[in-house]
Amino acid sequence: MINTYVLPESHWKVTFLDKADADISYHESVCRLLDLLTVNISNAFCITDIPIGKITNVPSFKNPLKVAGENAIILDASPGCYWGQYAFQYAHELCHYLIDSQWPPMRDEWFEEVICECSSRYWLNWLSKRNFYPGFSDKFKDYAFQRTLHINSFNLKDLQDEESQILTCFRINHESRPHFNFLANKIMPIINDDPEIWSEMLLLRTISDNFTFMENLGNLVSQSLNHKESFERIVDLFL
Repeated sequence: MINTYVLPESHWKVTFLDKADADISYHESVCRLLDLLTVNISNAFCITDIPIGKITNVPSFKNPLKVAGENAIILDASPGCYWGQYAFQYAHELCHYLIDSQWPPMRDEWFEEVICECSSRYWLNWLSKRNFYPGFSDKFKDYAFQRTLHINSFNLKDLQDEESQILTCFRINHESRPHFNFLANKIMPIINDDPEIWSEMLLLRTISDNFTFMENLGNLVSQSLNHKESFERIVDLFL
């Protein structure tokens, strides 16, 4: 069954492609959640004039994504799932949408994946304090916590070496989730200490193949106007 809605505040178009008869009230609740996130994440990025896009939830799609070259996001949330899955996927993909990096991606755009993982966790924790839906605050918080557990650790200093195996792996595979989760664990305290840093995450679009990974990070520091110290703390993780 196909059901389409227009979000009242952000005016994004949301379509649910459910295989079974849809629970309309549930869809309406999901739309309220997506609208809340769209407005607040956009405000955090200090973007008020983003192109209105469309969101499509396709169960079993198995690959939530921001569609390259389109104002579109595809989610893969299970029908009837609790809100954490929608919030997690959408906060991640909307982060990509707002950063709007060039396509095809630069070799170090894998770092954007890490920041978008941080976005998912940050906004899940934010929702846990909003009392969006009675009884679900703890579920938002728990969903974010579970992400901290699914990790593969590695030596962050290895990323200084342009020829290192781990950096080569990240550049080939931008979906190395357990490694990215580990790195997100290190970055999240910096973001939590300075949540307004989201307003400068658009600097990630300046990542370029003309620079090494460490040079790309250094460029974030040099271009930052208000959050140099926080970007420096991120750089220091690799030193």
